[in-house]
Amino acid sequence: MKLALFPLPIFLLPGGFTRLRIFELRYLYMIKEAAKTEQGFVLCPYVDDMPYNVPSEGVHVKIVDFSQDDDGQLLIDVEAVSRVSINGVEVDSQSLRYGKCEIIDGPPWQCSEAAYNLIDDSLVDKLHSVFTANPVLDDLYREKHFTQPLWVVYRWLEILPISMSQKLKIKQAQTFEQVADFLHTVLDEK
Repeated sequence: MKLALFPLPIFLLPGGFTRLRIFELRYLYMIKEAAKTEQGFVLCPYVDDMPYNVPSEGVHVKIVDFSQDDDGQLLIDVEAVSRVSINGVEVDSQSLRYGKCEIIDGPPWQCSEAAYNLIDDSLVDKLHSVFTANPVLDDLYREKHFTQPLWVVYRWLEILPISMSQKLKIKQAQTFEQVADFLHTVLDEK
């Protein structure tokens, strides 16, 4: 499917939510079209050394809510539906990027039931505390799935205060165990 691409320094994985402030005319148009067609669009990291600054993977998002900030700018809440591969990037007359997108099924890592056991109560409890302490984040997630290890790992990777390049490196790990070990290393030290 051909979808609009929105390169931003936002790391989001399936089931994740974020709030975007839209003010550029081209992106206002993109949001209008995405809402009208109900197809959504693709969020992807901005990559300096790629054609049109678009990487080969992003996340397909759908719009779940609209509002305005105090200055009257459009705010949209989006939910990440699936990871997608991006090919055949084109740019239109408004400088909007579009790409041919294919759904990527499953998580980015090899997963096993034994690996899921690495997501213990300490990681879950700490994540629950982060949501409780951040009303805006807590509000974005109408449903929370603290009992699902993959959901917990995805949310930690989204909110950890590390660079985009570090998050992308972690996403390229081979196994879920490697990612869980990384989270334990970082979060058990804090």
